[in-house]
Amino acid sequence: MLSITLLAAGAAVLPAFGQEAIADDLPTQGQLYVPMTFPVSIDPSTYDNPFDVNDIELLGVFQSPSDRELVISGFWMQPQIDQCQIPCEVENLQPSGDPIWQVRFTPQEVGEWSYSLQVRDNGSLISSQEGRFEVRPSDRRGFIRVGANQRHFQYQNGQPYFPIGHNLKWSWDGGGGLRAYQRWLRELSAAGGNFARLFIDVPWFIHLEWEGTAGDYRNAQAAAARLDAILATAAEQGIALQLVLLWHQTLSAYTTPPVVVPDTFPRPDVGADWDNHPYNILNGGPLSGPGIFFFDEEARELFQRRLRYIVARWGYSPQIFAWEIIDEIDRTVNYDPAVADAWLQDMASFLKQIDQHGHLITAGSRDFNPTLLANPLLDFTTGRFYQRRPIETVSDQVGGVLDVIRRNLDTNPVPTQLTAFSLNPWFEPTAEDPEGIHVQTTLWAAALSGAGGGAASDWWDTYIMPQNLQRYYAPLAAFATGVDWPNLDLQPAQAGALSADGGYSPVRISEFDRRLGNPISEVVTHTVTADGVIPPISDVPAYLYGQVYSSQLSQAQLYRIAAPVDTYLEIRVRRVSSQAGARLVVTVDDQTVTELELAPDSRDVAVRVPLTAGEHSVVLDNFGDDWLELEYLEVGHLLAPARVLTLRDSTNGVALAWVQHRDYTWENVAAGVERALIALQYRLDQMPAGLYHVEIWDPLSGAVLGDELVRVGEDGALLVDLLPMDSQLALRAFRQPDAPLPTATLIETLPTTNTPASRITVFPTSSPSLEPTSNSAETPTRSATRTLIPTLAADEPTPLAVQTNTPRPSGGGTPEI
Repeated sequence: MLSITLLAAGAAVLPAFGQEAIADDLPTQGQLYVPMTFPVSIDPSTYDNPFDVNDIELLGVFQSPSDRELVISGFWMQPQIDQCQIPCEVENLQPSGDPIWQVRFTPQEVGEWSYSLQVRDNGSLISSQEGRFEVRPSDRRGFIRVGANQRHFQYQNGQPYFPIGHNLKWSWDGGGGLRAYQRWLRELSAAGGNFARLFIDVPWFIHLEWEGTAGDYRNAQAAAARLDAILATAAEQGIALQLVLLWHQTLSAYTTPPVVVPDTFPRPDVGADWDNHPYNILNGGPLSGPGIFFFDEEARELFQRRLRYIVARWGYSPQIFAWEIIDEIDRTVNYDPAVADAWLQDMASFLKQIDQHGHLITAGSRDFNPTLLANPLLDFTTGRFYQRRPIETVSDQVGGVLDVIRRNLDTNPVPTQLTAFSLNPWFEPTAEDPEGIHVQTTLWAAALSGAGGGAASDWWDTYIMPQNLQRYYAPLAAFATGVDWPNLDLQPAQAGALSADGGYSPVRISEFDRRLGNPISEVVTHTVTADGVIPPISDVPAYLYGQVYSSQLSQAQLYRIAAPVDTYLEIRVRRVSSQAGARLVVTVDDQTVTELELAPDSRDVAVRVPLTAGEHSVVLDNFGDDWLELEYLEVGHLLAPARVLTLRDSTNGVALAWVQHRDYTWENVAAGVERALIALQYRLDQMPAGLYHVEIWDPLSGAVLGDELVRVGEDGALLVDLLPMDSQLALRAFRQPDAPLPTATLIETLPTTNTPASRITVFPTSSPSLEPTSNSAETPTRSATRTLIPTLAADEPTPLAVQTNTPRPSGGGTPEI
């Protein structure tokens, strides 16, 4: 029988390379959300492969104060020491001492815990030791979870987590190795970031299986020690990491870029692929080709072994935001969505089973992938948007980003993150956009279109940091601070940008599915915006079928339109069936506004219906005998001089918005194109009546340019006059608590000789007025009353309705570990 000896335990920060201090006493104290380490002594002569649970297995079984049992896998590791001789540019990690076993655990409840450390051989218990410890409260925030609204994230203590940062996929010896990566984390935190994405399956930095035999990680202990150190630094800096567990190029063949990559910066050799991997039969592995990875049983067992080691060694850490099982599953050889999705569900289920610390799980695809996005085991979805310059012509960066995010949200109502973007997927766009305008606008577009946080740019070491583009993080971080992201019902909404100078253009929609007889797969309401239709109209038939012929295909089309000003909707019919007529019926806000009788074989017929300013629901239907084909829909006066993205909570009265001058694009900035100043009024409907504290922000500096009180009437329209702009503005509006009604003070006066009895006199107490005086220079605008916040004397209390705690840019926050 094997012997087991408890060596040490404690609630302390893990040393950089896993070298643990040895103590003689059992742990008796811990802190909430603070990691604890339980090293264990196991005789190495009793097992062959410390990573095969059929050979040897260490488990920590923890019983919580609420009687919940958590089973945490232990793991084998070889401590490392940095033998780099100063001065040196990169670490030189070498084995230090004997290998050790340990269990890493982070308690998530306050109170008395009990535990049992168990050693098993082929599933049979051969030795164990028990103990207890008391967990006290702490100021740590805990692990990150999906928020109550299923659109954003929060820590276990309830504080919001709004990810802002970029990809830090890897480092390498030529780029400074571990030291460089730790410096990048510190710089990211100092800039206001709190998120990074790290690949732990690349042969030049962190990996488990690119050296040696598949399923044996002894040769990867230096690489694993790097992740120990990175998590410790991330904890110090308040950075949460999304860890990519399987690099897609493992299961594909590397192809050289179709463009010439500049040699401005040193780069790692990223050519490793299936030919170099230990799963390949030519390298002693079990697989004859990468295409069978997703259904081969031996490959499944090997990958689950890797997942078990990853969770055992690093699953303790609250700094891990999420496990990203694979980065681009659709880039693997012979990709089959059904087969790959079944594999992904198995791996996600396995992860949820073994990771009892409960980290979030996601997976990635290069292109829009409805099969992957609909996977019910993913806690949130991811998307990417790479333009393909210089091969393809320029497309609207923000428009492309919005399309990715909206398609993801329409496919699966869980949070979504834009985890990678750039102007091309091959190298940094320094020459085209040196100021990083596309980075800054993409950050705000993602945040204000419904994503769970800001978007994460690529090219960190060759673009973001050399160009000092991290300066864009602090303004968004300041804007996001103080917003209760996980609990508010913030939904994308269509707001208007009212221009006194006009300048509106029509928006025409014609990209219908023009296959006759192709039914609608699912009837949804499409929102018509200045930037297109949400979701895309390409799945909607151009045909409205009648009530007699093809009646089984008859289905109305539903649209939502937010008109900034009074305008029109034009419906043009391309043609009508030759065997019977049609009758187009248009309904606006449940009222029939027009009926158009169309004779058989009619062609090129149009009708216009008026739309007043505000949000409308529109229904198009055909009550005739046979089909009609739509040519286009056109909404006049919809394309304003500025793009407006808004998140709205119509119950709590909260609005967040980003307004982008349509000429403020990276292309125009790089070309030096002058932009005209525009003055706009922001209009958002469906807001509860009351008094709102409105802040106008500069998204480039993070400065609050002005704040004021705006009253919303019973019509629900929030109207805010924006400052003249030639680039962008942001807006936050919070409904203030209703002011208390005047209270009555009862004063009993003493009777006089002339007064027959006592009487009660009512005196209302004074209450600070929040409305302007009669000589205020402000003029009411439509139904909204705009007033400046009163200036108070130093000793005068601030009225409750105007209290504000405007955030300012800050660093990475409180360390987790």
